[in-house]
Amino acid sequence: MLKARTPGAMLAAMPLRTRPPARFRRLAAIVLGGRWGVRVLPVLALAALVVLKVPAALAFPYRVDVGATTVYAERPVGAAIVPVLARADRLLAASPIDEPGLRRQIVLTDGGWRWRLLALNLHGAVALRRPFSDVLLFNRSDVARDRVSNGAAISGTRTLSGTIAHETVHLLVARRIGEWRAARLPVWKREGYADAVAGETSIDPADEARIRARDPHAPVLAYYDGRRQVAAALRRNGGSVDALLAD
Repeated sequence: MLKARTPGAMLAAMPLRTRPPARFRRLAAIVLGGRWGVRVLPVLALAALVVLKVPAALAFPYRVDVGATTVYAERPVGAAIVPVLARADRLLAASPIDEPGLRRQIVLTDGGWRWRLLALNLHGAVALRRPFSDVLLFNRSDVARDRVSNGAAISGTRTLSGTIAHETVHLLVARRIGEWRAARLPVWKREGYADAVAGETSIDPADEARIRARDPHAPVLAYYDGRRQVAAALRRNGGSVDALLAD
């Protein structure tokens, strides 16, 4: 009868001349399982869950609670955040899928290490929402000026209030149709509807022709074009957002 061998046992059984260095054996054991994997992987998974789901774990120095919204920030926000959230909620109120009083965590960064750790491979974004959570992350945030930016010279700055509305729409859509269906929506619907509610895109209309001439497939154009496609689709279906999301 063949006995199953753990990755650690298989590595140990290799001839000494062909065995990889100890550090590689440890890495393999972590990736494949075995003694190191059993001990380390759960810890790493828990750490990732805490960081991605609970921004407070990164020791943000400032926190403000406004109704059901919790704001974490790297700089003092004070009362200046109240009108920003109020404008975002007014924009959201125009959507039939809005849920007033919806709980959300808004994380305002200065674009430094906390942003890079939370955004991972999407650190070039202006903002993003973590799937399966109510965490909304924002790049270089300026509450007093109601602005958020990724630092790009063209199409890199939006209103913070409009972007809060945009990211909240992603949360609302996921709650409406489910995370998996929301993730499978075409980009023009997913981002176009969020921008339609926000009432803005990252592109200044004056820059559209220049961006399109330089790169017809620039990702930011998906937002600009998507918003127009969504407006046309809603006109055709009588304004039904549920029909838009169901197609």
